[in-house]
Amino acid sequence: MFFASLKESKFYTVRHGLILALIIFFCQWSNVAAAGSAAVVPVDWQRFNKGTPADQLSLVAKNILQNANKYALTTWWNKKGFARQAGGYLNLGGVAENNIRPVADEVFALAVSLKTGAYDARRAGAAEQLATERTKRMIISLAHTHVANSGKTGWGNSWQSALWAGKTGVAGWLMWDKLSTVEQTELRKVVLFEANRFNEYKVPYYRSPNGKINYPGDTKAEENAWNATILQTALAMMPNHPNKKIWTAKMNELMLSAFARPDDVKSGARYFGKSLVQWLNGSNINNDGTLVNQDKLHPDYMSDVSFNVQAALLFGLAGMKVPPAALFNAERIYQALSDGNFFGTNLYQPGSSLVVYPNGNAWGTQRRMNFALLDLEAAIFGFDSLANKKGDYWANLHLRKVLTMQNRSKDGRTYLYYGEDKYAGREEWVAEQAAQAYLVKWLQKQGVL
Repeated sequence: MFFASLKESKFYTVRHGLILALIIFFCQWSNVAAAGSAAVVPVDWQRFNKGTPADQLSLVAKNILQNANKYALTTWWNKKGFARQAGGYLNLGGVAENNIRPVADEVFALAVSLKTGAYDARRAGAAEQLATERTKRMIISLAHTHVANSGKTGWGNSWQSALWAGKTGVAGWLMWDKLSTVEQTELRKVVLFEANRFNEYKVPYYRSPNGKINYPGDTKAEENAWNATILQTALAMMPNHPNKKIWTAKMNELMLSAFARPDDVKSGARYFGKSLVQWLNGSNINNDGTLVNQDKLHPDYMSDVSFNVQAALLFGLAGMKVPPAALFNAERIYQALSDGNFFGTNLYQPGSSLVVYPNGNAWGTQRRMNFALLDLEAAIFGFDSLANKKGDYWANLHLRKVLTMQNRSKDGRTYLYYGEDKYAGREEWVAEQAAQAYLVKWLQKQGVL
């Protein structure tokens, strides 16, 4: 109507015609931009109005997370030297895994705690405002020191940096309303940089289709799975980005390849419009659901299927459908953990929190939070269907073991002795795993999984 009246006006001139053309162009450009917007879409927290979960497993998971928050904001914060640092950005001490990943794990855990209502200021020994300020400061420091923002001296563009960037990105996405426009831009650049690294990435395989072992004793399962997490993050944060199709395809390829079995390489089962025969160029686990890493049958790396399941959590927050690849072969892996007998022993021990490492474990034998997380996911998503004892049964044993370990200390730490878990970032890792455990229960309560 506006256009018609403008054309019929006696004042219609070439100049007005140009204005009309510009208006039409702007409208068309707006439609294109809306269809392929690179903007971040914040979490719509108003969608989640079902309260907090109150079942026993949720409460134990929350207790573990609250203990981890306490350790992070007291002992850990001081030990890292952050309490002595002034200025807006923290000095993270370097760009290696031990400098970046622990901080990324903690900001993820704290952000989940603060946004889901799990954070308890009394338990943590830090007011919620202080916890929020410290969480934000770590997020913006991680983003600012990434190569996307600081150049060659920054962290990133490395073997495991997709995992660190994914955790940082999710934490910033959850705390989006606390970040300035400049801080949001820097965080977005981190996620874009790390996600786009995989646009033409050649996915590695432990085993070729003909059975040849490409990497003796070293599955590529966890590597492919953690690389997929940055694409999960990018798609959840920027669901309308022009690279959506590329990211989605590569995310699916990485998740499917991560826990593919030799039999899958010949399968016609279809995922995202293609059969497994078309997706896969090898396998990374065995047909019985086990895998080999560090030259061992290794339960810890079997539990890394949780990297794939994380897609369900992030897509649930974003209001998107869970990609089927997120649960690919999780059922078989969980059956092997819960019921399989290997080298004369079961990995999970009925009636006990013990997890057996039949070929030994260089990390130490007191890791349980990864198994507790997987147990909860198995129960919620139903990939415990082949197991004799279901996910909730095992989650109860493994969660309570972690809580018992934490109750030995006053500051909320899980480990007292080096031999229990030799990984340098063990406490931060527990915090991140506990945050996922509580988040999956919280999202279940919201009815979005």
